[in-house]
Amino acid sequence: MDFRHFLASGAGAITDGAVLERLRRDPDLILDPHILHGGFVYDAAGRIRLTEIHRDYMTVARAAGLPILAFTDTWRCSRHAIDASRFRGHRVNEDNARFLIALRDSFGEGSPIFVGGLLGPSGDAYKPEEGLDRRAARAFHLPQVDALAAAGVDFLFLATAPNVEEALGVADAMAETSLPSIISFVIRRTGVVLDGTPLAEAMRRIDAETSRPPAGFAVNCVHAFALESALEAVTALDPEAARRILAFQANTSDNDVEELEGSAELLTEPAPAFAENVGRVRRRFGLRVVGGCCGTDSGHIEALARKLSCAEVST
Repeated sequence: MDFRHFLASGAGAITDGAVLERLRRDPDLILDPHILHGGFVYDAAGRIRLTEIHRDYMTVARAAGLPILAFTDTWRCSRHAIDASRFRGHRVNEDNARFLIALRDSFGEGSPIFVGGLLGPSGDAYKPEEGLDRRAARAFHLPQVDALAAAGVDFLFLATAPNVEEALGVADAMAETSLPSIISFVIRRTGVVLDGTPLAEAMRRIDAETSRPPAGFAVNCVHAFALESALEAVTALDPEAARRILAFQANTSDNDVEELEGSAELLTEPAPAFAENVGRVRRRFGLRVVGGCCGTDSGHIEALARKLSCAEVST
């Protein structure tokens, strides 16, 4: 099954959980100040750790018989960031994509493992005022979009978008490829993107103004409680809006983004509670794809996969 067939099938899936946050707290590894963990594919110890983390998530999905969306380690790998790093001249996006595709291929036949080319915002994911305008965003992100698409990923994914203008520019760049794309926002529990735009309005605008709309939208880097409150507010005004939300990657902390910004302590919750909370939001609002963000590990994704597998059997 390719990713377009998955989208058309209506089937459910999981995503991987945290990768960067787990690496950030590994005392044996040092993140690059510009591209973070994007350079670990060139480091023996870093590559081993990347393999372990990604393989764990893929193994969980295979054991549960569920498709999984896995993401390249390129959240901070814009051309600008690469050129500022010690990896200038390296094909960082392509090499990360090929690394993850090769790991996926090593699993052989079984439930699908889809590799998403991951992009992040140009600035701080919690500070919408740092975002670019639409035209500048397209120019900034297009080289990374093209690099990931050329490397053979299954789809493109913008994570932690804090403002709509930059998301529009990324959507414009993604629309120039032949790949399906997903735009994922950070939102507040009131149902607005961090720049204050109502989530339903943000999705409608991107759908209407881009030459080829995204395959769907997503929310990441907030707790299930926050998304539940947000979607209650969204659907009260527009009952159809939630249907455009394809995926949710949940934090394990219910703190607001201002409290999470720069937090030295990783706030988490037990895997069963995480799975119960995410599973409830999935059922209430018909979310097809769910997984983890900050604070999660393979235990959280395994608990969530078990819950999804049971739900599929019961239906």
